[in-house]
Amino acid sequence: MKDERLEKMKQEYEEIRIPAELRRRVEAGIQKGKEDGEEIIRMNKKSKLIKFVRNTAGAVVAAMLAITIMANSGASIANAMMKIPVLGTIAEIVTFREYKDSTNDMTADVKIPEVSVKNEDGSVNQETTDAVNKSIQEYTDEIIAQYKADVEASGGEGKQLVDLEYEVITDSDRLFSIRFDKLQIMASGAESVKIYHIDKQTGQMINLKGLFKEDVNFIDPISDNIKKQMKEQMAADESRMYFIDSDMPESDFQSITEDTTFYVNDSGKLVIVFDEYEVAPGSMGVVEFEIPTDVIQDIVQDGFVS
Repeated sequence: MKDERLEKMKQEYEEIRIPAELRRRVEAGIQKGKEDGEEIIRMNKKSKLIKFVRNTAGAVVAAMLAITIMANSGASIANAMMKIPVLGTIAEIVTFREYKDSTNDMTADVKIPEVSVKNEDGSVNQETTDAVNKSIQEYTDEIIAQYKADVEASGGEGKQLVDLEYEVITDSDRLFSIRFDKLQIMASGAESVKIYHIDKQTGQMINLKGLFKEDVNFIDPISDNIKKQMKEQMAADESRMYFIDSDMPESDFQSITEDTTFYVNDSGKLVIVFDEYEVAPGSMGVVEFEIPTDVIQDIVQDGFVS
């Protein structure tokens, strides 16, 4: 019943154009999150803004709070229940927890994996294991804490959906990446993405800068290519719109940073990811740009892209 209700709420969302004031508020929130070391995340799905519909049956759903912890005591049990992917000799998801709450029209479902990173000899790389799990824990704790605060502030009578999913987005010989897709809807909605990366060669967590050789300029060529793609897409399809060459130049996309969200896709191409509202109106949702390898082939380290 809970899953059916969650799906119904998602399906009832409609795309709406975000007012300028809300856009400014969201952009400010994104910037604050980055300054705090928290990338507000994205979702690899079409943006949807949902209208909350009050339960017409009028039944008051009792608050339900559950933290489910499932240790990976056996690979067959874990895979059967959650289809947890085994990530090779250097990293694997060994445990997951799930926070669920349903209070009237306020619903949260937050999935929290735990990662184990191993050295080539099979021993646990405790430093990186602790670092990535600490980052994941802090990130998910913040989402849960905000939801709980919203429930308390509204007396459980608000309208909100919080949904956080994760997946292994890259598992190559050189790179392991786990991606979190967050959907949060209140009066309006926002999708965001956060991705954690581990360099399998060094066993260390890395950001976008970690893909490239030392002392090279990767920001300008990637940024220029993204601007080119934006303009080409808008010229080819009038429904596509980006914050570029607008009458609000202070809000236009300028460049990526060393910490811009990214992943490497199944074709071995670098993909740059922007949260909803970050470089385009809300109707565009989370947007991604695949960077041609010839743009970065002379400056990227071996083994990351192809």
